[in-house]
Amino acid sequence: MQSTWKHQHAVSHEAAHGFSLAELAVAMGIIGIVTAISIPTVRSSINAYTLNSAVTSITGSIQSTRYRAVEAGYPFAIVVNRASSNYQLQNDPADSGSFANVGNPIPFSSAVNILGSNTTLVFRPGGAVQCPQCAGAQIDASGNWVLTVSYGNNPTETITVSPYGRINVTP
Repeated sequence: MQSTWKHQHAVSHEAAHGFSLAELAVAMGIIGIVTAISIPTVRSSINAYTLNSAVTSITGSIQSTRYRAVEAGYPFAIVVNRASSNYQLQNDPADSGSFANVGNPIPFSSAVNILGSNTTLVFRPGGAVQCPQCAGAQIDASGNWVLTVSYGNNPTETITVSPYGRINVTP
């Protein structure tokens, strides 16, 4: 009986010393490989999130600006700035064609130059949308105004706004 106790005590005493250097090296190697594999996936996910949140912010601001024009009964405009990735809301209560800023510019993304080009959309109280400075690639074959948003290696998102405010997003 005494030898059995000594044998059990010796085994548990050896196990209490920890891992060998070879075991630690193998574990660190596995951790390194898993990290190297997961970094591109995480980066891609963050880029996709950045792109999707910018598209959602822009489309939401376009919709809410149109609703404000309809509700207020006078024109509103949204000026989307490519370089600073923000938009400025403007209104024209006198309907004179002279717009004034409403509040401060609002960022739609932390990434710069995510938008294809600067765009100004004017919303009439009856729900119509105009793009006074849109030309060329900013107008599609159906007469819709086109905004492109791209970031990282993700496919470019295209936001189209119809002359009556219908918004469509395509990858």
